[in-house]
Amino acid sequence: MGLKRSKQAVTALLRRYTVAIGAALLISSCATVSPTGGAKSTLWKAHGDHNTVYLLGSIHVLPLSAYPLHPALQRAFNDSSQIVFEVDLSAISQRDVLQEFEQVGVYPSGDDLAHHVSPATLTILKIVLAKLDISYEQAKRYKPGLLAELITSRYTELAGFREDLGVDHYFYAQAKATHKPVLGLETVRDQARVLNADDTAGERDLVEAIANLPASKAVLEELVRAWKYGRINKLDRLLNQDEREDPKSFEAMFARRNQKWLPQVEQFLHADKNYLVIVGSGHLVGDHGLVRALQDRGYRVDQL
Repeated sequence: MGLKRSKQAVTALLRRYTVAIGAALLISSCATVSPTGGAKSTLWKAHGDHNTVYLLGSIHVLPLSAYPLHPALQRAFNDSSQIVFEVDLSAISQRDVLQEFEQVGVYPSGDDLAHHVSPATLTILKIVLAKLDISYEQAKRYKPGLLAELITSRYTELAGFREDLGVDHYFYAQAKATHKPVLGLETVRDQARVLNADDTAGERDLVEAIANLPASKAVLEELVRAWKYGRINKLDRLLNQDEREDPKSFEAMFARRNQKWLPQVEQFLHADKNYLVIVGSGHLVGDHGLVRALQDRGYRVDQL
């Protein structure tokens, strides 16, 4: 499988990997912010009637080498009265997440993966799970699409890309410490319903995830570099390939959710306080991203 296809598979899995999924499915902040030269960041400033709404593109899992963060990110947090995430991190528990994702991604009692994928896929899967120290007895409960994400997230975790270093966690910890109110644009149930539970497509994702594990670290490193230095065109190419390759997936993951979030962001722009909105970077870049949508509606939005 070529490198281009490897990038597509790995980044497709990463952009579906939300904070909520990571907290629930992995079986089992203290960095300093300092200057990064004259480079821009993956952060935008939207000018409201009497306030500012900052839009920060998140990478949900990061290596320690991604720190220190661009100083503009900390300034945006300091200048904001409320912090907005994809989901309200202060109002969910791991149990809540598990219950929602079990509805779409876990087989009912008496059923398991062996009844839904080919013997060849199952054989390869067992070898990979053993290398990743994941119990097959636990993993076989998951439908193939969800298991593909579990495998990729475990591999990248072992490669040093950690959820607890992700942008969401970093600023959520600060919000708690400074008692800033936290909001969410959607619910865990909304996120769970995005999951593709179709076995045929899921097995394809699972096989691709396994095949691309060796390439995933290099692809993620490329993605993180583009994110850290605000290389928006490259982020768009990496994160929004499904717009051309798999329009149905792109519609479910990005376009439809962006359309639901846009009115909420506009409400923030008519408030009398500043907001910091932190969502996956793929929701902000590109022709269907929130930045372009706000600009099309006449708002001034500047990359910082």
